[in-house]
Amino acid sequence: MLGELGIRTIDDRSDEWTGFPVVLPLPDGQSLCLDLPQPAILANLDPESVGFAVLDHLGYTRKAWGIARHLPYFDKRHSALESDLASLIEGAFREIPGALYLEGYRFYASGISLGSSFDVVILVTDAQDERRARDRASRSERSANALKKIGKALTMNQTLQPLCVAAVHEIASTLELAAVLLWARASDDESLELLASVGANRQGTSLIQRLDPERGVTCVAELAASTRQPFFARSVYENLMTVELEAKLCYLKPGSVEVLPLTVGDKLIGILELVGRDADPAFAEHRELMKTVAEHLSLALYSAVLFENAERLATYDPLTGIANHRAMQDFLHRRFSEAERKRENLGVIMLDVDHFRSFNEEEGHDAGDEVLRKVVEVLRSTVRPYDLPARYGGEEFTVILPGVGAEETLAIAERIRGKIERLEYLTRSGRRRHITASLGCAVFPETSGEPNGLLKAADVALFQAKRAGRNRAVMFEGRYKEDRQPTGLDFGRLTGHLSPTERDAGWNLADRSAPYLEHLSRELALSRAQEQMLQALLLLTPMVRNGRIGDLEDEPEFRLLEPSLAAIEERFDGKGPEGLAGPMIPLLARILAVVLAIVEERGTPLFEDAPRFDPDLLHLIGSMDEAA
Repeated sequence: MLGELGIRTIDDRSDEWTGFPVVLPLPDGQSLCLDLPQPAILANLDPESVGFAVLDHLGYTRKAWGIARHLPYFDKRHSALESDLASLIEGAFREIPGALYLEGYRFYASGISLGSSFDVVILVTDAQDERRARDRASRSERSANALKKIGKALTMNQTLQPLCVAAVHEIASTLELAAVLLWARASDDESLELLASVGANRQGTSLIQRLDPERGVTCVAELAASTRQPFFARSVYENLMTVELEAKLCYLKPGSVEVLPLTVGDKLIGILELVGRDADPAFAEHRELMKTVAEHLSLALYSAVLFENAERLATYDPLTGIANHRAMQDFLHRRFSEAERKRENLGVIMLDVDHFRSFNEEEGHDAGDEVLRKVVEVLRSTVRPYDLPARYGGEEFTVILPGVGAEETLAIAERIRGKIERLEYLTRSGRRRHITASLGCAVFPETSGEPNGLLKAADVALFQAKRAGRNRAVMFEGRYKEDRQPTGLDFGRLTGHLSPTERDAGWNLADRSAPYLEHLSRELALSRAQEQMLQALLLLTPMVRNGRIGDLEDEPEFRLLEPSLAAIEERFDGKGPEGLAGPMIPLLARILAVVLAIVEERGTPLFEDAPRFDPDLLHLIGSMDEAA
């Protein structure tokens, strides 16, 4: 009866034809093994998503159904024990059921005993959902690892150039790209410059060293810079711009290309170009990761630009663009140590623009600034690349000349003087005004054996040049000694410029201010030199208010007092004539403002206009009143 239905028992099985065995328990404790032509348990399932296979003890397929028929593991000509399913099948033969995911399919295996034989039954299901989930998880893991590596490279570098180099190498290595190119700029007014690249030849990169989209778009990087939109091409050979550039500049055969603008807010910081390898399917999958990398890179570049700008402000003069006083001192001390070690010369030039204050007052500060920039152009065009021109302060400049002796230092100073003498400034009224400068020179080791001594000796020589009629260069003669410089202010020389009325008013202010200066000096631990300078400032205050400060220009003591004299009218809240605020105002000027408000206006401004004054000084004056 079973035979009539096409169902065979185990006893009817033959090696030529086998079906799908099913074991049925019988009431008497025995079992009946049926050989079904189709796997009845799966009859209602889609044969395109489910499969079934029976393997003999050698791993050869007895029968397959559904998707199992199309899988190479169950080819009757080969044993599945020679495939990646071997471990799963061997476990089933040892009566250990198991499951295995492999290439988008899930395999379940179990052993079945049929009389004297022992076969393995394998259920196969389509696991495309699992495959997609695994792919997503794998991509997420790769992305996390990539971001971790790239992020580490970005955080290890604070300055722009090293950051760009580290970034392109890490991105190319992590994403296995053919080439990576990175353009960036340090400020809004600079062009985008190719700061780092990997995988691209020199001939190709030389053509795109700078991006200038405003003059026309000649490559996809300029296109992305112009539109600030990403650019993507599945093949560099399919785009007119990339086929002429990217297709030829890579050492490896290129494939897809992605160009990403690097922006922070509305600012374009740089351009990142990523070129994939030929026939790399992962490139398209990594597009979201690339965008994330670009976002992180944008912030890192922006931070590097801010850091470098801060460093530049700390070491360069913002008006002229050359080194400031701090940078000059650092450079001088380093080169001085080298000169001592190598027993070489070191030349120093101090330069002062003649009659600059008068020029500033007559033509305005903008004109004065332009003159200073013209002087700096002369310095840059005259000195060597490894010399250092610096702004010492105001209209005074310093030039450090490593390896230069006395004769050559004086010759360089004379060349600078001659070039400045030929400068002209065209005023708003149409007049041509000539510019001149006085220069003082000193040389190690002849003049002095220490850095500060060189600067002071050059300053003394500069003063000699101005005394001799200006517009000349003078070399310091002899050996500079520290005691050559006055230890205190020459009050007689200073007060000699005051009119009788100004002198009486000045001494009157000094006498009335004495108790307040004494208290503040004690509380602030002022030096003897600072106390003398404060007294001199009080003596000169009437002259300053009469607008005759220019008469003191040639006095050496004036240089010490000038910063405080120029800031007398400044306010602590920054609303004064020059906008100086807080600690930017010299301490002596802040003290002078408080003392004058007390002795001249009975302290009324200290209460009615408190933001004008340093709050710490007001507190100290208040403690003086309490003690009294």
